[in-house]
Amino acid sequence: KHNTLSPKLQRKRQVVSFFVPYSKKEGNIILAFILGTIIGSFLSLVSVRFPNNQSLVFPPSHCDHCKTRLHSWEMIPLLSAMIQRFHCRHCHQRFSARSFGLEFFCGMLFYWCMPTFQWFNLWKLIWLMSTLVLAVIDWEFLIVEMRIFFLSGIFLFITALFLLPTIYWSQPLVVIVFFYLSQKILPNSLGLGDLWILGLWSFFLSGYELIQLLFVASLTGIFYYLYHSRHQKQLEQLPFVPFLFIGLLYLLLLKN
Repeated sequence: KHNTLSPKLQRKRQVVSFFVPYSKKEGNIILAFILGTIIGSFLSLVSVRFPNNQSLVFPPSHCDHCKTRLHSWEMIPLLSAMIQRFHCRHCHQRFSARSFGLEFFCGMLFYWCMPTFQWFNLWKLIWLMSTLVLAVIDWEFLIVEMRIFFLSGIFLFITALFLLPTIYWSQPLVVIVFFYLSQKILPNSLGLGDLWILGLWSFFLSGYELIQLLFVASLTGIFYYLYHSRHQKQLEQLPFVPFLFIGLLYLLLLKN
C-alpha cells in the first residue's frame, strides 16, 4: 500500500508548516528576535527615565500626552504601535516612533548575534546594547549617562577577563594621550564621557581596531554635521557617542 495522505490532511500539514518554523535553528532566530524586541522596549524606557532621574517602575507606562496608563495589550513590542498607527487610543495624539525603532533594532541585534547561543556572542550583544542606550541618551540629552556606563562597564570588563583571549592593558594610556592631543588641536572636540567610553573599549580592541572605530565614527559624524549644517541651523554641540556606536557596530558585526 502507498502511504499517501488524504487531501484534507495535506491541507492541515501545509497550514501547520506555515506557522511552525521549518527547523530548530530558524525557530531560535525567531525567538531571539522576539526577545530582542522585548528588551528593546525596556531599553527605550531606560533611555527616557534615567536622564530625568525617574523610577523605572513608577509611574507605570503611560501616554506622554494625556498621561493615561497603558494596558498590557498596548505595550506589545512592534505590534501595538502598528495596530494603533502610532497614535494613542485615548487622546489620539501621535506618539514618537523612537520606541518602535529601538524595539526593531534590538530585535535585529539579537537576530545577528544570537542565531546560536555562545557566551561570547552574548557578551558582544550586551556591549552593543549598553552602548546603544548611551548613544540614544547622548543624542537626545547631550550627556553620557555615567550610571549606565559604570554598571555595564564593570560587567563587561569582569566577564571579558574570562571570555577574551587578549586584554590590551596598555591601550588606555594610548587613549589618554590621544585625548590630550585632541584637546590641544581641537579644544572640546571630545568630552570626558567619550574618554571614559574609549578607555574602557581600549581594553577589548587592538590599536588597529581602535583606529578603524575612530575613523568610522569621525567620518559619519562629519557627514552628519555637514548635512545638518546645510539643511538646518548649525549645530552648537555634536553628540559623539552615537557615532562611536556606529563604529563599534561596524567592527563587531559587519567586519567580523
